[in-house]
Amino acid sequence: MIYDVSLLDVTSINEIEGRWSHDDYMALLNVFEFGDPGEATDQDLKELLYMAISDFEPQIAAALILQHQLGEELNQGQIEQISHDMLKENVAEHYSDISFHSRLFDINELLYKAYNGKFPHAKASVIKVQLVPHHKTDMVVDEAIALKCLAPIINDHSVMKRLYNNQLAGKEEFVEAAAIIWYFKTLENDEYEIITSHYWINDAAFTALKKEVNIEIED
Repeated sequence: MIYDVSLLDVTSINEIEGRWSHDDYMALLNVFEFGDPGEATDQDLKELLYMAISDFEPQIAAALILQHQLGEELNQGQIEQISHDMLKENVAEHYSDISFHSRLFDINELLYKAYNGKFPHAKASVIKVQLVPHHKTDMVVDEAIALKCLAPIINDHSVMKRLYNNQLAGKEEFVEAAAIIWYFKTLENDEYEIITSHYWINDAAFTALKKEVNIEIED
């Protein structure tokens, strides 16, 4: 399948807007045994949560949030290890199971701001790209197709291309694509918005703004 790929924009962010809901803030305030916040706005709830978190030792606070957010998927030993590692490294980049990266990024962002930088600073990339197929097709562009289209305009030394070269080339099923791309939105005019880790793709990784690419699609 041939696409005309146009890179429209790449920006770095340290917080994904709208990731935490009103109910999330209320639930986490309860985790940290904060009193009734009344009719506080979401912005006020966020600030109150930062205060509530910072009343605890950093590793304990990390463990409490991890338990609340990921306790059904991680055991106690894993939570303790991650809460320890979070103070030393960006676990949203280094944790072995990449399916947790986006949620670890969100948790890291809360802790980073609550403790004024005591936790490592994590970054994400927002990428806007246009992928125009040469022929009409009913095929829906998904995360795997988007990454295969981007790969030819990304430096060969990038972590993603080194780890997933066979998947990007269509030699193996690219099941990891949905974990590499944290949020994927279809826009108008064959345009797409991708949010991923700065670790996987960042503005310095791109080698071109436009390219015709021929990608392999699994049956």
